[in-house]
Amino acid sequence: MIIDIKNLKKTFDDGKIVALDGINLQVEEGEFISIMGPSGSGKSTLLNMIGALDRPDSGMIKVAGRNLMKEKDLSSFRAREIGFIFQLHNLIPNLTVLENVEIPMFEGPYEDRMDERAMELLEYLGLADKADRLPSELSGGERQRVAIARALANDPTIILADEPTGSLDSKTEKKILEKLKELNREHKVTIVLVTHDPRVASMASRIIEILDGKIVGG
Repeated sequence: MIIDIKNLKKTFDDGKIVALDGINLQVEEGEFISIMGPSGSGKSTLLNMIGALDRPDSGMIKVAGRNLMKEKDLSSFRAREIGFIFQLHNLIPNLTVLENVEIPMFEGPYEDRMDERAMELLEYLGLADKADRLPSELSGGERQRVAIARALANDPTIILADEPTGSLDSKTEKKILEKLKELNREHKVTIVLVTHDPRVASMASRIIEILDGKIVGG
């Protein structure tokens, strides 16, 4: 069990907004799941909890064998265990493609050979010839592939993808989703993908439906 969540609760605005209302979820290592729900359902909040970007109010959450309710150094945990892919790739505009991929490596196992590791990932994603380009010189699909390379920088056990194809056309979306499936199938990376699109969700092996902070299906 790589993700084990029990009775997880999270509120905002002094308890007035209930984002997660007693979530229970277990994910096996190497699984590819999608979390589907409308805007405001709590799916991105749940992803943030799994990625240790925020702490829940109560409940239990274990990720990669670590109890995140008790973990003190969440930044180190994120750097070594989690790869993030966002809808708006979040690349740093004044850094080259190579430099963007290297950012997570300042804390991780490839600190001493960042250039080599970054080029390996860019070659894997068909972007080796773009290493010295700036993000503004790339297409939307290329920028998202750079984001995937960055997410893979430290060999994470889990990739968390929040609407990773939301800003892409359908042809590019298909290529990105196929690459995620390949990572899951061939490299056994656990993937948790958040989406509101049933077509995108269907790429996963299991669909979790969330509504009003509660899991209602899957």
